[in-house]
Amino acid sequence: MSIIDVPELIALLRDTQNDTWNVEAKEASHQIPESIDETLCAFANMPDGGTLILGVAENGGAFDVTGVWDPKAAQSAIASKARERITPPLQLGAVEVTIVEGKPVVAAIVPPQPSEHRPFRVGKFGKAYIRSGDGDYDLSPQEELFLVGERQQPHADRTPVEGATVQHDLVDDLLQQYLSAKKRDSRRLRDLDERTLHIRTNVIDPDTGFVTTAALYAFGEQPQQFLPNLVVKARAINPQVDTAQRLTDRREFTGPVPDLLDSAREWVSAQLRVGVTFRDGNGIDVPELPPIAIREIIANALVHRDLSAASYGMYTQLIKQPTKLIVESPGGLWGITKNQLGYTSPRARNAILYSMCAALTTDNGYRVIEAQATGIPAARAALAEAFLPAPHFDDQITKFTAILTSSSLLSDTDLRWLGQLPGSDTLSVAQKHALIAMRHGEEITNSSYRSAFPMDSVNARAELQQLVKYGLADAAGSGRGTTYRAPSDNDEALIETVASGAAQAAAASADDHAKRSTYLSAAEKDKRILTALRAAQHGLTRKELERETGLTRGQINPRIAKLSEKEMIRKTPSKSDSRSQIYSIGPREF
Repeated sequence: MSIIDVPELIALLRDTQNDTWNVEAKEASHQIPESIDETLCAFANMPDGGTLILGVAENGGAFDVTGVWDPKAAQSAIASKARERITPPLQLGAVEVTIVEGKPVVAAIVPPQPSEHRPFRVGKFGKAYIRSGDGDYDLSPQEELFLVGERQQPHADRTPVEGATVQHDLVDDLLQQYLSAKKRDSRRLRDLDERTLHIRTNVIDPDTGFVTTAALYAFGEQPQQFLPNLVVKARAINPQVDTAQRLTDRREFTGPVPDLLDSAREWVSAQLRVGVTFRDGNGIDVPELPPIAIREIIANALVHRDLSAASYGMYTQLIKQPTKLIVESPGGLWGITKNQLGYTSPRARNAILYSMCAALTTDNGYRVIEAQATGIPAARAALAEAFLPAPHFDDQITKFTAILTSSSLLSDTDLRWLGQLPGSDTLSVAQKHALIAMRHGEEITNSSYRSAFPMDSVNARAELQQLVKYGLADAAGSGRGTTYRAPSDNDEALIETVASGAAQAAAASADDHAKRSTYLSAAEKDKRILTALRAAQHGLTRKELERETGLTRGQINPRIAKLSEKEMIRKTPSKSDSRSQIYSIGPREF
């Protein structure tokens, strides 16, 4: 039984027409490629490792199976490279031979390597590499600093901040919350003099008497006076407005961790759309993202960010897009992988800061950090209850990204329809939303699926192919052009069904619901496109159509094709598919 599903990985590469950050294919019909040294090294330096495939030529995105010159020799060569060319020696996972399209292909897994061995290099004094996108790149000095800093428990939060003192730079109320909690936990701390208590609880450095980085960040009047990179920068991006106005809502928050958490949470809340869901015939306003999930993700970003010299000049960032909240913090995970988040005991990058923040409450009465290891599970539970995908996490060594995805709320009609589908209990939230989108006439691609619900290409392909296997979707095309749609050839019947369901679900507020919904019926999308074209004197480009209608490219493209077939719109020039192509009302306008 094969451990590595090589045919599926090749299908994935053909779908994306490129190597990915964790899968690399190389031609090896005559000999072992020299470039595998760099690839093995790069995978070893990545938190999740990767998979190397020999015997497949990229060939402009076609990924032709060429086979290897000698399967046993290829396996031996990979093992030899891992032991002798990579420093320190690299531990390989499975190395297998698979017959694909009648030819032998060798695949090797590079599992996640121990952090204390990074960075790996090619040769004893050679270069270190890292994966970015679809290639191997030289490790930058900053990335090397991050990797070296992760060889042992980070202790940057213990570093004294020159010039910062308890008397002048800490908020006494916050400090006393922490000291009271510490004295409750240990009777030996209760009778200590003030200075000794501050030393024993890591508030001050015993040698200099200055406040530690953790204490200044947790309790400081204005930590950014000394450490300016501890600000939180926020910006909202609206692709529906012109470039000059897209980033007008920029904010920068300062203060200690409790203030940063409250300010960031309030800013995000102000950016949220309010959706309408219908229950028992009544419209209910619901925020697009649950507050609990927002709060836990931001709190984690603040407390677990890197505080070492490697992150100087890097900030915690909030980016609000129409259907996403992106939270970025400096530094990757320490002592844990992204797949373990919320399922194992926490491994705090900043152990002292974590302890301090666990004793603090914000102005609204919430603890900064709740009970150990409950934050991520609480966020997942809140999102699941709101029928939204779990958070998507991405560890890129120099930064860690968490993405919360919102989407249109599902009506009772949609939920009942989903409940009748075969295997619906086993489907992910993203799959269920995709099925609703297809039911409403939208076509899905691997790219649009990942854009709406962040995940890697492997998972996206697997989830979409599962819908096809269950008979819930039809796939058309190949490679990057593969599209998935509802298994029906009768567009008019599909539109009529959706329109009927929408009328029952949104009788009290049909207009408002249509405007707020991400997934629209084909008829509604056609109406928006035709209305925009009627109002334009000289036609519109596809990009202008996106701006004028508020529809995405994935929503517009299939409708343009249908309207062109029906001669309801005209393309100029008729056979071009460039960005400059102009669309206008056709001869059969209704």
